[in-house]
Amino acid sequence: MTWIVRLRAHDNGRIVESATFQAPDAAMAAYRTLLGRKELVGEPLAAVFKPPQGVDPAGNVATLFSRFDMPVGYGRIAADDPRLDPFLTKDAGNEIALSACPDRPIVDWETDPRPFGECLKAWHAGIPGGRAAAARELRVPATTYKGWCDGRGSPTEGAIRRLMTYIDKDS
Repeated sequence: MTWIVRLRAHDNGRIVESATFQAPDAAMAAYRTLLGRKELVGEPLAAVFKPPQGVDPAGNVATLFSRFDMPVGYGRIAADDPRLDPFLTKDAGNEIALSACPDRPIVDWETDPRPFGECLKAWHAGIPGGRAAAARELRVPATTYKGWCDGRGSPTEGAIRRLMTYIDKDS
């Protein structure tokens, strides 16, 4: 069965890009990548996720459309929306396109039992711009942040963990 991910123009319906996949998870990963392309935001294009015919005997699997010329929740789907699934129903697909991505629970980094470096790596994985942006958020040099990620301790670890939690609550 072939899963299709496309980039389609609004004005004439022309397919700008297209890729096919044999595995639903690979197709969904490609769709998320397409949804996350910042250079397409505002353009008269749509990201399309098309499951194969017959994948669901009831015929209830949705073709997903995400319009880059619309805000998230008003026809555009966020790349990191946890509700995205290759086997979404038509109703669930419409709800994702027409509602904002649900809020994620805030991690309390102060009580996280993992080592400091692991917490920092997990924290900056969710920040656009990665490690460099995380260092800027914490107002520390990139080399200091890298050292912490690599396992070097800090006498201010508790305060930094608290600040990470506050930054997450604020964003």
